[in-house]
Amino acid sequence: MVDTELWKHPALEYLADTSQKLTVQQLRKDSSFFFKRPLGISADLGFNDQDVWLRFKVKKQTDRQIHWVISNDYPMVEELDVFVFNEQTGEVNHQTLKEAIPGYQRNINVHQCAIPLELAPHVLYSVYIKLRTGDAKKIQFRVAETYHFYETYLDELWFWSGHLGFVICMIVVQLVFLLVTKERNFLLYLLFLMGYLLVAVVGGYGIIDQLLWPNHVWMKGYSIVIAVVISNFLGVLFYAHALHLRVLAPTLYKLMRIDAIASVVLSIWIFFFEGLISPNVYSCAIIIVFFCLVSISCIVSYRRGNPSAIYYLFGTLSYFIGVIVVLLWTLAYLKPNLLVINAMHIGSMFEMVFFMWALADDYRRTREEREQSQKELIHTLQTQNEEISKAQIKGQTIERKRVAADLHDSLGGTLSAIRWTLASINSESLTEQEQHVYESLVEMTNEAQQRVRFLSHNLVPENLEADGLAISVEKLTEKLNRNNRTRFKTEINLDKKYDKQVEFELYSISLELINNIIKHSRAKEAVVRLYEQDNHLHLDIEDDGVGMQDYNHQGKGLGNIQERISSLRGTWQIESNGKGTHASAQVPIS
Repeated sequence: MVDTELWKHPALEYLADTSQKLTVQQLRKDSSFFFKRPLGISADLGFNDQDVWLRFKVKKQTDRQIHWVISNDYPMVEELDVFVFNEQTGEVNHQTLKEAIPGYQRNINVHQCAIPLELAPHVLYSVYIKLRTGDAKKIQFRVAETYHFYETYLDELWFWSGHLGFVICMIVVQLVFLLVTKERNFLLYLLFLMGYLLVAVVGGYGIIDQLLWPNHVWMKGYSIVIAVVISNFLGVLFYAHALHLRVLAPTLYKLMRIDAIASVVLSIWIFFFEGLISPNVYSCAIIIVFFCLVSISCIVSYRRGNPSAIYYLFGTLSYFIGVIVVLLWTLAYLKPNLLVINAMHIGSMFEMVFFMWALADDYRRTREEREQSQKELIHTLQTQNEEISKAQIKGQTIERKRVAADLHDSLGGTLSAIRWTLASINSESLTEQEQHVYESLVEMTNEAQQRVRFLSHNLVPENLEADGLAISVEKLTEKLNRNNRTRFKTEINLDKKYDKQVEFELYSISLELINNIIKHSRAKEAVVRLYEQDNHLHLDIEDDGVGMQDYNHQGKGLGNIQERISSLRGTWQIESNGKGTHASAQVPIS
C-alpha cells in the first residue's frame, strides 16, 4: 500500500478515555475495555477534553526496503503517543511528537506531522495511538509510505511558499502604488494585505511557531485567533472605505463596525475562558460571518452605483469558496488533493487579482471624476470671468459715457464761453504785448476745446460694436487728421471682427497711445498698424516725435495699458530712442 486512511479501515478501533488515566499496559492486559469500530461513524468534535485511543494491527508483507509513517494533516493535538508492539518478540517502540517528521513540526498542536512506523518484514504489530486534544476537528490519521508523505508534504509546502511570495509581491506593488498615488484605498488595502499575510504565516506549516514561540503553549494555540482578529479589523476598514458604505449603505457600515468590535471582544473573552470553544472553530466562524457580511455589502454597494463593487464581490467569493472547500476537506467531506488542500491559497490569489482590478478601476474613475470636476470648475471660472469682463466693460462704458457727457456739456461749454468772451475783446485796442497774450489765450482755448471734443467723442466709440475694431480705428484717425498737427496713417489688415472685450481693450489702448502722441510727442507723422499673425492680434503705433524723455513713461496712462494687456493675457513693448516712439502689443486670439 502507498497511502491508507485509517479511520475508514476495518482494522481500526477507537476508545474515548473520559478519565484520562488509562495506560497502554492496562489496555493490552484487560480486554474488557470496549473499543469501537469507526466504520460508518465519523469522528466529530466530541474529542475535546478527553484522551482518545486508537489501535490497529499491521504486517509488512514485503522484503523490500519500504518505510511507512503515521500521519495526520491537521492533528490539532496537545499530546501524541504512538506505541508499536512486536507481537512476535513482545518488544515495544514508544514515540511522541518529539520524533515527528519534519523536525520543525514537533511539539506543536497544529499543522501537519508524521510519526515513523518502523516494521520488520512478515511480523505482526499492534499499534496503539494515544492523543489528547482540546481542538480536534476530525481525526484523519493515515498510514503512508514515507516518500509519498514527503512528496505530498513538499508539494503543499511549495504551494504555501509560492502563495506567501505572491502576497509579499502584492504588498510591494501596493506600497509602490501608495507612494505614487497617495490614495487612501491603496493604504487600506496594503494594511489588509499585511493582516492577511499575518494569518497565512501564523496558520502555515509551523515554521513561525517553532521560530518565535517554540515552548509557548498559549501562543501556539491562540496566535491564529489573534491574527484572524487583526485581519478582520483591517478588512472592515478596507471594505467599508472601498465600498463607500458610509454613504451608500449606512446600516451595513454600522454592522461592519459592530462585527469588528465584536470579534475583538469575543476573542478577549475566549482568551480568559480557555477551552470554552475551539480557537480554530472560532476563527473559522469569524471568517465566515465576515465574508457573508462583506458579500452582502458588495452587492448593495454595486446596486447603489459603485461599479467597482462587482470586482470586490468576485474577489471575496473566490476566497470564501476556497475557505469552504478547505473546511469540507477538513471535515472529511472532500477527498484531499493538491487543489483541495490549497483551495484557500488559490482563492486568496484570485481575490488579490480581482481587488487589484477593482482598485485600478476605482483609481481610473476617481481620476476621470477629478478631471471632469476640474473641467467644470475651469468652465465655471471662465464663465464667471466672462461675466466679470462683460460687467467691467459695461461699467467702463457707462463711466466713459458719463465722463464724455461731462466733458462735452460742462467743460466744453465753459471753453466755448471762454472763446466767445475772448472774441468780444477788441484786440486792436490792445498793446503789442497784450495782443501776444490775447493770441496765446485764443490758441490754447482752441486747442483745449479740440482735445475736449476728441476725448468726448472717442471715450465711447458708439459704432465699435457695430463696425468692428478696424473700421473704428480708421474713423478715429480720420477725425484726428482734421484738427491735429500730427498726421495719422493706418495700415490695417483685418477682415473680421473679434471678441468684444479684445476689440474694446485694443481700441482703448490705441486711444491712450494716440493721446500721448498728441500731448507729448510733437510728432509730424504717426502710423497705426493692425494685423493678425501666428494666432495673435497685433497693434503697432509708431511716431517720429521727440521720444519719451520729456514725459514720465511710468505714468498712469502706461500703467492702464499694462493692466488692459494683462487682462487679455497678452504682451506689449514700448521703445524710444529720441527720434520717435514705437509701441507694440500682441494679444492671443481665443
